[in-house]
Amino acid sequence: MVRGWLGWKWFCGAGWLLAALLSLWAAPRIYHRLITSLPASERKNWNQTLTDKKAALASRWQDQRPLIILAGDSQIEFGDWYDLFTGAFAVRNCGLSRAQIADVTWLVPAIGDPHPQTVVLMCGINNLGGGKKITTCLRDFEALLDAVHSHLHPQSILVLSVMPVRETVVDHTSHKLNVSVKQFNVGLEACCQQHQSLFLDVNPAVTAANGGLAAELTIDGLHLNPAGYRRLAGIIASQLATVHAP
Repeated sequence: MVRGWLGWKWFCGAGWLLAALLSLWAAPRIYHRLITSLPASERKNWNQTLTDKKAALASRWQDQRPLIILAGDSQIEFGDWYDLFTGAFAVRNCGLSRAQIADVTWLVPAIGDPHPQTVVLMCGINNLGGGKKITTCLRDFEALLDAVHSHLHPQSILVLSVMPVRETVVDHTSHKLNVSVKQFNVGLEACCQQHQSLFLDVNPAVTAANGGLAAELTIDGLHLNPAGYRRLAGIIASQLATVHAP
């Protein structure tokens, strides 16, 4: 009886260990699929998504206070920014999940609120995760900054660094992607200096010791959980308060 119980205990322990290893192996692949390019069969649906988003953005925002516009990919779209900023700002969320930099650029002219106080931008992980060259991504971002300046005429533009993904010990894809993210952010900071925009490196607040996204701040290795968003919003709010201090 004891021997059987010990054997069953060993089997259960091995099962939990196997499940943990499988989760470490699967997680990078899950978020890699989330940020790679759309298959051709889905391109038509994606184009319709962009068209619908553009139509939605054309309306004017109703809050009469000086407006903060946030634009970018899912990291922007999934944030409940008004509550995260505790109502301190008039905030319009113009983010779109799975958007690449060029998609955000295409949407900017549709935003029906010219002359906002600040435009906050975060995008690029979908480009880098899809294997785009860093030089190409930076050129795309330059076009985005030009579009924001020419169509929205904000008082200021705040560009957030692209956050890394969570790294694992059994998959090198995440580490390779994070190397590209780091290199892109270096170039992005220089790009902002050349285009009269502020660059804010948020990564020190959300990364683990290995340089990847901290496990306690993410739901899937790519997207932030509520704790991650609170961390990110605190950094942005502090910067906004500095930029718009009397």
